[in-house]
Amino acid sequence: MPAEIIPPAAQPPRSATILVVEDDADMGDYLREIIDEETPYHTIVVHDGMRALEKAQQLHPCLLLLDFRLPGINGLQEREETRGVPAIMMSATLPIEELQQRGIYQLRKPMDVGGVIRMITHALATFEEQHLYKAQQYH
Repeated sequence: MPAEIIPPAAQPPRSATILVVEDDADMGDYLREIIDEETPYHTIVVHDGMRALEKAQQLHPCLLLLDFRLPGINGLQEREETRGVPAIMMSATLPIEELQQRGIYQLRKPMDVGGVIRMITHALATFEEQHLYKAQQYH
């Protein structure tokens, strides 16, 4: 008998934590507030890239929401601590081509609540679908 298929968007995430990396404290608070109120996810906000790497190792977040220009480390620098975690890059100006090549989603500032929530939902659902597809290929 085949295993029950549950659509990826209906499955609980492996982690319910979104790590927000934003050096603007007001923007970080805004993002935490809307994500915590409008989604089932818990949000941790850090203000610099090096702290984000430490937190990513501890938390194993389901998603990274990154400011492009961060003190200490650029949001584009790929690290072992964040490999395999879906990411959304935020900024008024973004290197779109490079982000697309690396599979990183983009959010342009200024952002509206609906756009943030839609992008989070899309990024997580797409990641879970890809993860499920890869798992099925190996069975």
